[in-house]
Amino acid sequence: MRLKTKIILICSLVVIFVSVVCSTTAFLTMRAGYLDTAIGQSFQMAVDCFSDIENKIVKLRLDREKMDNTVMEYIMKDTVTRTRTGMLVCFYIDDAGEKIDIYNDTVLESSDLEKIDYQNVSDHLEQAELKWKKQHFVVYRSQNYDYFGYQIYMLADITYVRERINLIGLALVLLTFFLTVLAYVILSVMMNKVLSPLQELNVSAKQIACGNYDQRVMVKQRDEIGELSDNFNQMAEAVEIRTHSLEESEKRKTLFMSNLTHELKTPLTAISGYAKTLLTVKLPDEDKEEALSFIYEESCRLERLSKKMINLLLLEKEEEIVRSQISAKELFSNAQAVCSGKLAEAHIELEYHENGEFFLVDKDLFVEVLVNLIDNAIKASEQGNRILLTASDHSIIVQDFGKGIPEEEREKILEPFYMIDKSRSRKSGGAGLGLAITAMILKRHECQLKIESTVGKGTRIILQFV
Repeated sequence: MRLKTKIILICSLVVIFVSVVCSTTAFLTMRAGYLDTAIGQSFQMAVDCFSDIENKIVKLRLDREKMDNTVMEYIMKDTVTRTRTGMLVCFYIDDAGEKIDIYNDTVLESSDLEKIDYQNVSDHLEQAELKWKKQHFVVYRSQNYDYFGYQIYMLADITYVRERINLIGLALVLLTFFLTVLAYVILSVMMNKVLSPLQELNVSAKQIACGNYDQRVMVKQRDEIGELSDNFNQMAEAVEIRTHSLEESEKRKTLFMSNLTHELKTPLTAISGYAKTLLTVKLPDEDKEEALSFIYEESCRLERLSKKMINLLLLEKEEEIVRSQISAKELFSNAQAVCSGKLAEAHIELEYHENGEFFLVDKDLFVEVLVNLIDNAIKASEQGNRILLTASDHSIIVQDFGKGIPEEEREKILEPFYMIDKSRSRKSGGAGLGLAITAMILKRHECQLKIESTVGKGTRIILQFV
């Protein structure tokens, strides 16, 4: 069962329960009130009627001759005619104790009236309810004198009370039904409005489940559902970012493995080929020496490549690094010492300028950064060029005056295995991992790398410490 249906059903049941309780309470209260009023009026009418009859009897009872059943019947008929009272039944009791039915405008017999369970309300009055075809209220009076007596029953028809109460009950039932239907309609409209954002959330969740991670919902109201919509949008944004990040990471890993396979395949193929040649073909000593030299060079290249791969993988683990205050002079001199052989071989001069600056770095890792940048500068420079290392308060600049980097290549050179001049880089033993490792080391040092380059004039690599 859907949430909307559950809420409407529960609220409708509550409305029905409250309406039934209120209607029942009102019905019972009104029925008791109407019945008491009708009984009270009937009782008062009976009292007045009996008083009128008694007054007439008192006037006539002194004359024994005048008081008989005929006179009593006349008194009863006169009273009914004048007072328009309820139905009367009168029995005259003579001096011998014989009961004579002198007046009865009902279809009841004396035995029927005597069977009723009366309640004594005064010395001479008793009352009871009689449900015979219709509902009647009965008041009974009995009086005995020295020479005669009488019994009078007055029946007041109070069936109208029951009929009126039944009409009221029917009206309450219809009112309850109307209120329930009205509540259902109002609740349906309100639930459609209130739960529409949840429906949008449901649709958006399905869209995200299908891969549409850019799906968002509009926040229409500032309540719990609005907060849920905000949280859903934040979640969707986080999922989208995370998904794109994983996709990019997967693409990078795929490219990484493809390039790595390619980089390993080339020297391995050459090594395998030369080794097979040495094993199967008799070569002159000069050719053997050339083949062994090539195998050695390619093996060294594989060793360098494996070391760089290990460094790259270790940096990706983002383990804590230990940083300390290292002077720019110490960093520059160590980097120059490592690169001295390549500098001499390429006939390139390295100059560095510092004024006692200190940087909070991991010494070995940051020397690796400078070495990689100097190595790339050497590859981009011609013989006789120079490379400058400059330190300032919060930055280090590595500048060469070589070929420069095209603008469309600047964002790609930090990717693993990416090389601008692939043939030249492979000839010089490169694999395109140096700048990738550099970027990861700088990220761990919270240091930004900026590239300023002009094709044909050179490149400035700026390491900006935050």
